[in-house]
Amino acid sequence: MKAGAGGAGAAPIVFKGRGAADNPQGRFERQQREAVDDGWTHEDTDTCAPRTEVTLRQARTIISRNESPDIPFSQSINPYQGCEHGCIYCYARPSHAYLGLSPGLDFETKLFAKANAVPLLRAELSRPGYRCEVISLGANTDPYQPIERSYKITRGILEVLSECNHPLGIVNQILRLPYELKDLFKDWAERHHPLKAARIMSEIRQMRGGRENDPRFGARLSGEGVFAELQEQRFRLACERHGLNREGRAQLDATRFRPPSGPGQLNLF
Repeated sequence: MKAGAGGAGAAPIVFKGRGAADNPQGRFERQQREAVDDGWTHEDTDTCAPRTEVTLRQARTIISRNESPDIPFSQSINPYQGCEHGCIYCYARPSHAYLGLSPGLDFETKLFAKANAVPLLRAELSRPGYRCEVISLGANTDPYQPIERSYKITRGILEVLSECNHPLGIVNQILRLPYELKDLFKDWAERHHPLKAARIMSEIRQMRGGRENDPRFGARLSGEGVFAELQEQRFRLACERHGLNREGRAQLDATRFRPPSGPGQLNLF
């Protein structure tokens, strides 16, 4: 029996506080797993939400570079890997597959914190050849997920960037369902909104040219059609209401950047 699926005619199992209901196979795992009900498991075991595990890691670098033609930034920082928020539609879920983990429950319960992020950032910004460009914070994970309360890595990064007058940006990528994500999302919709699941998937396909995902550069981040245009209008009106983008999409000022004053020390928490 598939984990979290329940028996025939039973209500689908939903973990409180979790987005996914099980751990589908990651793309790069060499062995395949299949859950089987052999009668030995206690009937309430599958209903217990798995606990969050945080592993501290010593990163080799902290600023990631990208050359994607449709992403409006070339540098990003991810203080954490995996995210306890557990949003089922998160495009970062497939990245857990590179660690031999599942994009399902593993992504939201097996988290990694970059313990040396702040001193690494100081060191990278202090290099003579460093070229200041906008850094996007949390491009592949949420920098303000619950574990930030304890580890405060995002706070330390922001303090360094503020000290250096370094421009900072955030990502705003429309709902897209790459790789394993489409199956996770459809499963979530059927579990939580069985009467609306078909309509939800229909609207997503309308924004993706009839497909569940459009990987083409230039189209994957913005979508197309009526629903994509409606979201763009809502975002534009929100910016106008809060006084943002009054002068158009101007580049953030990188000329005020100054290297940090010192190398800093590693916080061992």
